[in-house]
Amino acid sequence: MQVVFSPVCLEYSFTGHPESPERIRRIRDALKAAGFGFVAAGAATEEDVLLAHEREHLERVRSGSYSDPDTPPLGMRFPLAAAGAAIKAAQVLGFALTRPPGHHAGRSFLGGFCYFNNIAIAVRKLGKRTAILDLDVHHGNGTQDIFLGDDKVLYVSLHQVPHYPGTGLRSEGNCRNFPLPPGTEESAYLKTLEKALSTVALFKPEILAVSMGFDTYAGDPLGGQRITEKGFGTIGRMVKALNMPTFVVLEGGYSGKTGELCLSFLEGL
Repeated sequence: MQVVFSPVCLEYSFTGHPESPERIRRIRDALKAAGFGFVAAGAATEEDVLLAHEREHLERVRSGSYSDPDTPPLGMRFPLAAAGAAIKAAQVLGFALTRPPGHHAGRSFLGGFCYFNNIAIAVRKLGKRTAILDLDVHHGNGTQDIFLGDDKVLYVSLHQVPHYPGTGLRSEGNCRNFPLPPGTEESAYLKTLEKALSTVALFKPEILAVSMGFDTYAGDPLGGQRITEKGFGTIGRMVKALNMPTFVVLEGGYSGKTGELCLSFLEGL
């Protein structure tokens, strides 16, 4: 799998903020050392963004006229670069190594470090029957908001409850949620993943889009799950066993081992 990467995503940071460029550098360095091929991506256009978001939301991000301590005003350059990487990953069936993340951004709201919903923009741009598998420790409330009621898209999420953002407690329509308690052991997580993947298989998508978070790792400071480094390789192999065209977009993951965890997952995939 090719790695879609733009160095633009390393050019911003906020003091003390967990969503830092270091987590991307760790992954980039680990994948380069392992011999993965890298491809460049251009920025998304505003028209791309409007496939998933309302105009008012785009203007809010542009102007910074909002208050969210987790998601400080950033302007357009970096969110457009992240969305562009996701679009390219969808086109080449690659891994979008990018930031800021996206799955907490809904049609008309942002939050949780997310400005535009990268994977949602890529899915809408691709226009295919798609299953989105969200494996971040947090529920992708923005992705569910964008796709709820869209019969061309299945959204499936494994996430910790209770945890930010407090959504995803139950399934609704085409959005199938698998909430897990804090401290879920790897064996129980993988059994739940098996059920979730069966739901994906029954949908018979043309393509699988994975919102991949590494904050389910047992040592992640913002998580509470018990996945090991080896476990991410198992997750990758389980996804691969679906035998579907697949692309991956990075979401969370805030430990010092993001490089090793991502390498394990992609080698399994």
